[in-house]
Amino acid sequence: MGPDLDMKSSSRSPRPDAGPAPAPDRADDAPARSDAESKNVLSSARRVLQGLQVIAEAREPVTLAALADALGTSEVAAYRVACTLIAEGYVRQAPSRRAGYELTWKIVEMATARLERTELRTVAAERLAALAEHYAESITVAIPDGDHVVFVDKVNANRDVQFYCDIGKRLPLHVGAASRAILAHGPERLSGQYLSRTLTTFTDATPLEPDAIRADLERIRNIGYAVSIGDVEVGISAIAAPIVNARSEILGAAAIANVSAKWSDDDIRDRGEDLKRVCAEISAECAQLDQPFVLAPEAK
Repeated sequence: MGPDLDMKSSSRSPRPDAGPAPAPDRADDAPARSDAESKNVLSSARRVLQGLQVIAEAREPVTLAALADALGTSEVAAYRVACTLIAEGYVRQAPSRRAGYELTWKIVEMATARLERTELRTVAAERLAALAEHYAESITVAIPDGDHVVFVDKVNANRDVQFYCDIGKRLPLHVGAASRAILAHGPERLSGQYLSRTLTTFTDATPLEPDAIRADLERIRNIGYAVSIGDVEVGISAIAAPIVNARSEILGAAAIANVSAKWSDDDIRDRGEDLKRVCAEISAECAQLDQPFVLAPEAK
């Protein structure tokens, strides 16, 4: 499955951008290792995974020079990273007219297998599809993943409008209705810890003040759903309700979205109540499920 790859040894793998061979690797290219890293973490494996992330997130093929720059290393070290990813089938060289490296479909195969093991997605699908069709609007499902949420399903009842929150996209815990619905129903200690961190912004409407976010989280707990107006994308609104297990532990959230101008206050209230009801039904079927919710270490 996926494009053919060059599976030859790295010494013979062609470079995507012609020119002299990269200079020998420098000692100062090696990242400093903490005691924990030297015991448990392979810095070479970490560099390869960082290279995969750089190539995966790029909107066009990544040249060797760009890969080296993103990794903060020499071209010879970046070249070894690329050759390793090619040999393992994750990356290929782009067609000759577009110099650089790009993903193969292997990562999609892996992600699909992971999605199929996400029980919440399976349980929620039928009910959310019916609600999406009722309103002719798109509904997404998100689950917590460290200090973000990740979207694991999407029902496209409104194909005329495309949103940021496609499957695989991530949002910080304070950005968007699904994120705040999850944060509001997570452990109180976790939300306090998260709000003590530096918060990123997506638009001018993204909430950044911890006290204001705490007040919103309390409102979400009181009314049973979260509302987002333009804080992920300008002109887009969303409503999200939590999905919990029998111990009231947060499993995820479902969110319905549309262009802000199409919703009145009554529209928001109607969708919020319907989504809350449907998510309660889904929660009853997910009573025995568990979903880890632990913050990732704060980036230095």
